[in-house]
This record gives sequence, C-alpha cells and structure tokens, in this order.
Amino acid sequence: MTDQRGLITRFISGNFGIMAFGDIYFLLALYLQDVGITDPGTLGWILGIYFAASTVSRPLTSIIIEKFPFRRVMIAASVLCFASGTGVALAGTSVSLILVFRAMTGFSSSLFIVGLTTYQALTVPEEVRGSSFTLASAGTIAPLVAVLPFAEWMLRNGHPSLYIWSPLLPALLCFGVAFSLPTVEDFKLNKGNWGTYSEIFKIPASRTLLASVVLFALTDAVILSLAGLALEKGVLASSFISSQAMTGLLVRIFGFRVMDRIPRSKVAAFTFAITAGSSIAITFVSTNTGMILWGIVYGIAMGYGFPMHLSLIGDAVPERLRPKATSLVWFFMAGSYFASPVMTGFLARWLNFAWAFRIICGAILLSVPFMYRRFRSSFPE
Repeated sequence: MTDQRGLITRFISGNFGIMAFGDIYFLLALYLQDVGITDPGTLGWILGIYFAASTVSRPLTSIIIEKFPFRRVMIAASVLCFASGTGVALAGTSVSLILVFRAMTGFSSSLFIVGLTTYQALTVPEEVRGSSFTLASAGTIAPLVAVLPFAEWMLRNGHPSLYIWSPLLPALLCFGVAFSLPTVEDFKLNKGNWGTYSEIFKIPASRTLLASVVLFALTDAVILSLAGLALEKGVLASSFISSQAMTGLLVRIFGFRVMDRIPRSKVAAFTFAITAGSSIAITFVSTNTGMILWGIVYGIAMGYGFPMHLSLIGDAVPERLRPKATSLVWFFMAGSYFASPVMTGFLARWLNFAWAFRIICGAILLSVPFMYRRFRSSFPE
C-alpha cells in the first residue's frame, strides 16, 4: 500500500513547484520592458502564448500519460520546464525565441500538472480523496503568497538577471518530485484500454462535473479583470486578491479534513454560488476593508471549491477514463480563464466593469439550482 503521507508531501511540493514556475512569469512584462521590449502588442503575445499552449495541449497530455509510465512522463515534463525556462532566460531580446520557449513552458507545465492530478486521482483511496486534494492544492496558492512578492522585489531592486533565472529553481523541485514518485502498481490496465473522450461525455456525472468546472472557473477568472473594477471603485485590487489567497491557503492547510466528511457532489454547486455572490458584492463596496471582507468569504469557497472539483474526477469516472477526464477538467478551466476576460472586457466596453461582473456572475448564480439538481441526479449516493 502506498504511503499516503509521503504522497501528500510530494503532491504539495509538485503543485507548489509547477505553480511557482508559472506564477513567476506573471511579472515577465516588467522584465521585458527593462531589457527593451516595450510594445504592448508584443508583450501581450508573449504573455498569452503560455496560456494558449497550455490550453490547447491538454487533450494531448492525456494521450502521452496513457502511453508512458507516469514517473517517466513527469520527469520529462520537469526537464522540459527547466529547458524552456533556460531558453527564455537566454533568448535576450529575440521576440521569436521568447515566443517559442514560452509556448514550450506552457506545454511542459500542462503535461506536469495533468500528470500529477491524474496520478493523485488514481492512487488516493476514495475515503480520503477529498482531504488529499484539498491539502495538496495548498501548494497551488502558496506561490502567490511566498514566491511572487520576492520575484517582484528582484525586479524592483535592480536584479533582472536573478529574476529571469529564478524559474529554474521550481523546475528543479518538479524534477525532484517526479523522480521520487513511486511506480504505480495498484491498478493494472491493458494498453489501449483507457477509453475514449466520447465515453466520458456519455456519463451523466462527468457531463455535470465539466459544466460545474466551467461555472466555477469563470468565477475564479474574474480576478483577471479585477484591476479594471478596482480602478472604477477607487480601491486596491490587491486587497481582495491577497485576502482571498491567504484565506484559501489557510482553509486548505487547516480545514482539509472537512472534505472527507461532506458530500462533495451535493456541495459543489454552492462553492461557485458563493464565489459568484462575492464577485457581485464587491461591485457595491467602495472601501478596501469591504474588499478584504468579501475576499475572505470568496477565499473560503475558493479554498474548498477548486480541490473539490478535482477530487470529483475520481467520483465521476472509472479508473480507465481518469487521464482523459483530468485533461478535460484542466482544459475547461484554462478555457474559462481565456473566455472570462474577453466577456468581461466586451461588457465593460458597453457598460462598465461593475455591471460586467454583475451580469456574468448573476447568470452563474441563476444556474446554481439547476446544477444542484444535476449533481443530485447524476452522482451516485
């Protein structure tokens, strides 16, 4: 029997490493401006190609995971992270090279995170699956609190070279995690017996889960447009972002066992009801204190909602479909991150950011009763 405590440590470390690798590049535009790449359009392409490559490659990652051993795939993914990070650092001011290596970072990050999530969904017993994903996903938030401020400090204090090479450290952490993963012997599936994507969409529970993932991720992605709303309201976007991130982290560290005691499929719809409601509420506040308070409420639901949807993969589909189901969950999450700022920007152009938040999140709130009934009918008791 696999040592679950040892696995949890690896899952937390792997999530931390791969998210830190990506989060450090959130500030890449500041570095590029420092080295002389200042055109907004060019910067947009450099920042966006990472997410584009990560999104479109996710269905492909499941095929790779099914054909090769998990440990070998994740070692390769971490090596690609290291190589692509090195490429970005050595590219200098060559936009074409930066674009190539940024696309590679998107693909390698996607391969690693889908592989790690699939491995977890296959190896963790059902009775502790919820707490496992909750505690492990603390690693996805921690870089926002622990790594990003240091990355900004490096750029603000004249250390751009140190900054651009810093993603190699979390890439090495990913390699260490991948290298230490035990080989999976608990489930034996014949090659070619991993099922098809069409089978996943034929299962009512998986269809419900994917719809819920989209709705939940859309409420998560409103943060990408928060700066515009904060400017309208005269408040600090960081007051909401920091409070929700810290709350989500604390919830996952100290409240992870709750996830094994609650009926996940009956609660999932309420998580995006709360995040959507909180996103609407901040459109009516005009102080940083109000932003912080609603950020705490949002952070509680986000702290549980994200790992809850990941853990539901194992509840929704059998083992042989979990690699493809995992890649679809991450694919729809990434697609929601692309769609949300586009929809918000379109509505804000005609109205304003406050009304854009109210319309999008209001529509999500209206879907909650329907999604609750779908969960009750499609997931087994």
